[in-house]
Amino acid sequence: MKKLALALVCLVSVAFFASCNQPKGQPTIAVLQEEGFVKDGDIVNLGEEVNFGFVMASSPQSNSLLKSLIIKIDDEAPDTIDIQGTEYTYKGVITYNLSKDEIVGNSTIIATVYDAVGEFATTSIKLSINQPAQPLIARTFTWNRHGGDDGTGLAEFGLKWTRNLSKAIYAIIEPVEGATLYRFEPTVWDATTTDVEKAALFSEATPVDPQQWKEFNVTGATTQTFDVVLGTVYNGEYHLMHITKGTYYSFKATDATIEGEAK
Repeated sequence: MKKLALALVCLVSVAFFASCNQPKGQPTIAVLQEEGFVKDGDIVNLGEEVNFGFVMASSPQSNSLLKSLIIKIDDEAPDTIDIQGTEYTYKGVITYNLSKDEIVGNSTIIATVYDAVGEFATTSIKLSINQPAQPLIARTFTWNRHGGDDGTGLAEFGLKWTRNLSKAIYAIIEPVEGATLYRFEPTVWDATTTDVEKAALFSEATPVDPQQWKEFNVTGATTQTFDVVLGTVYNGEYHLMHITKGTYYSFKATDATIEGEAK
């Protein structure tokens, strides 16, 4: 039947053009303009289903049958749909998830339709991916330095505690290579409740010099309370820390513990 249909088309062409050579012309394709379906330039949210679609038709010059539609979304493998006819409407659904880090921020859906004689047309939908603000959940942390040992519990924040200031025995908390240390006003801790607010906080912050920063006196046997808010940027992540307590005791050297919450 497929060969017969092609033969009939050729016969019609003979009647009108005295040749089996069909006139050149591309099929048409456009973004589906239907309620509930995204359009070029729309903003969509992570984790929500996104409806998209395309409408296509044979070339008005050649009227060649449509053959296939290729849908490509960013770096995903293309999806090929076999089609037949002079008109076709495609409807699809996609959900952008956090695991697809490569598309967070924007995404492009490209559709290309081919007809039976190899002519094609392309259109696309460019979307902005909005990640809704996520609430921050505070968790406790403990840093400890025993004698001359390196401090423990700091590595995840991009910090280290390997020495104390010699003239007055203050802990030196400093960033590791590739990390940046910040100091904030104490009110920032309660005021920063989402990941979006946290990112905005760091975008306007100025790094501190740990060599000039004397905060935690680690001499003697004592317990201190603090209301100090620090921050680091490390491996592309923002860390906000609220230091609330320091406990120190002496043996042949000093054991120092600093406690607080991070989010």
